[in-house]
Amino acid sequence: MSDISIQFCEYNRSNPDADRIYRPQGSGDYLFLLLKTPMKVYQANGILITGENACILYTPGQMQHYQAVQKFRNSYLHFVAQENLAEYFHLPQNQIFYPQNPEEIEEIIRKLQQEYITRGSHTEAMQSALICQLLVTAARGLEKGQRHNPEEEGLYRDFQALRMEMLRHYEKHWTTEQLCNQINLEKSQFYAYYRQFFHSTPHNDLLQVRLDKAKNLLTNEALPIQQVALSCGFRNMSHFSRYFKQQCGCSPKDWISSVSPQ
Repeated sequence: MSDISIQFCEYNRSNPDADRIYRPQGSGDYLFLLLKTPMKVYQANGILITGENACILYTPGQMQHYQAVQKFRNSYLHFVAQENLAEYFHLPQNQIFYPQNPEEIEEIIRKLQQEYITRGSHTEAMQSALICQLLVTAARGLEKGQRHNPEEEGLYRDFQALRMEMLRHYEKHWTTEQLCNQINLEKSQFYAYYRQFFHSTPHNDLLQVRLDKAKNLLTNEALPIQQVALSCGFRNMSHFSRYFKQQCGCSPKDWISSVSPQ
């Protein structure tokens, strides 16, 4: 991402009651809106009345027409970007959507307004990073709403916490029984939910993190290969070498040679 910058930004802004915004040709830039009160949003196919915490990402040149049903309060960001960021982050364009994390989105807009006002050192880099964070957060919040029904939300949080614990401590010997017991599910149910939530298995996730760590440690010439394998949770040296070659196309020893300065 490059050449992304704020044009204008406001956090938790209140307009006069029933205020109306009408820009038939758009504002010449992107507009991300977090609507904190119900709004009438005028679109080509009619008027849509939103609920609280609705979002919309207007693209350049698109009509922007909305009005408060009663009170008017929103947080918003006008920004410019060379790429079509709506497509890049798989966000709906010029239509209402409801991400499941409006508090996180609003907090990023608060930080964006602060950055826009203070304009500290390296402000262009910070603005670009925060705008990307805003759009990623909105996209993840939208995916979360599409992926899980309310009954599964608590279960998803439990799985997320367990997965984080497992991958932070990748060097430990994690058994299927341990994992299932922590969530209190039978093996078949556990694996079904894990695949549904993360599109993977605990075994594959662990192997990937262990491999990434091993590649990092192999650049440390003070560590022998066997110690690297053990440090990363591989308890069998032949299994480590076989898996490493399968994933990287060469043995750990050859990989060290390939990345070492000549």
